[in-house]
Formats: sequence, C-alpha cells, structure tokens
Amino acid sequence: MFLKRSWFALGLAGAIGMPYLFSSSSGLAGLFTTKPAGPEQTSTDGSALAGAALAAAHGTDRAADAAPIVDMGQALRFDVTTAWVLGQWPRVSAGLAQLEMQGYRVPLVTGTRPDDLAGSLTYYFNHRQRVERITFNGSTGDARRLVALLVTNFGFVRVLAGDASLFLYEVKEGGKVKSELRIKPSRIVRADSPHTRFEVSLVIQRPSD
Repeated sequence: MFLKRSWFALGLAGAIGMPYLFSSSSGLAGLFTTKPAGPEQTSTDGSALAGAALAAAHGTDRAADAAPIVDMGQALRFDVTTAWVLGQWPRVSAGLAQLEMQGYRVPLVTGTRPDDLAGSLTYYFNHRQRVERITFNGSTGDARRLVALLVTNFGFVRVLAGDASLFLYEVKEGGKVKSELRIKPSRIVRADSPHTRFEVSLVIQRPSD
C-alpha cells in the first residue's frame, strides 16, 4: 500500500532493433535470463519505482495521480512541447532548472509488458522552448526494445565497459560522450516482479541539426 500511495511522489522527487543486438554474441541472451534471487532481500529503489508505476497503470492508484500509459516512441522524442507535456500527465514537477534549461519531470509508464519502461522521465527545454535533453531513470524487464529504439532513432552504439554487469551504449561527437544508456540487473531479481529485473539510466542529448 505504501508504494501505491507514494509512487507518484517518488517519481517526481527522484527521480538493445538490429538483429545483432539480439544475438547471444552481444551478451543479451544471457542478460535477460537472469535467475531470480531469493525473497529475503528487498528490491532496489529503481525496481520499487517501476513496480509502483505499473501498479498505477493497472488502475490501483487514485485516478487523479495515476501515471497514464505513454508509448515509448512517443515519449522519447525531441519535438514535444511544454503544452504537450503538461496536457499528457495529470501532475508535472516543473521546479527543475538546470544550466539555463527548464526541466519538467513526469512518471513514465509505457505499458504492462516486460519490455516496457516504468520510472521517472524528465524533459529539459532550452530558452527557445525546444527540448535539449531527455533523461530517464527506472526499470524494465527486458531492455531490448528500448535499445533497438535508441540505436535506430539516435545512433546509440554498444561500448564494452569494465563492469561485467553493465551494458553500456553511447552516442559520441568529437570524441566526447553526448548521450548514454546504462543497463544493469537489479540487485535482487524476483520471479514475481518481471517488470523490474533491470535498472535503466538514460540521458539523450538533442541530436545535432
């Protein structure tokens, strides 16, 4: 009950499709068959956030505060406006100024399938009222659909990381990292929580015109 009642407050406050991406050589086959851990430990903050968001999507939260289901491709776009953001979600956290940008944070739920996302999404608008940066922090049960979208739409490329548990994707310009996707298994993977197996951290900078 605590998660159901406090999901939206947590969301506002806290806030791989190429065929080779899905092959066992990419390492994804093993990633998405992680064995569940025992029930004696609690899930991560990201898992709790996603679980609460999905509960809201199923209509178990107050209608006024429940996160609407927004398609992944519709949410991760740079042509959205402040009016669209404010009209799409019943509650928006707008006190997020950063580096001369204005941020609008919302709870994102893209559906109820294991490969959907649930967590906290923030749009940062520049002085021209164009989205300059999109960030997402939350969970998913299967990150392949997200990765396929990012590879196709924004040119993300797999990068080998020193951390064996980390699946890292980047967009570089001039040798510098511009956008980044980090996927890691949740500290506790539960068989009864198929939507919260992986923690997702995403930063997308506006592509160069």
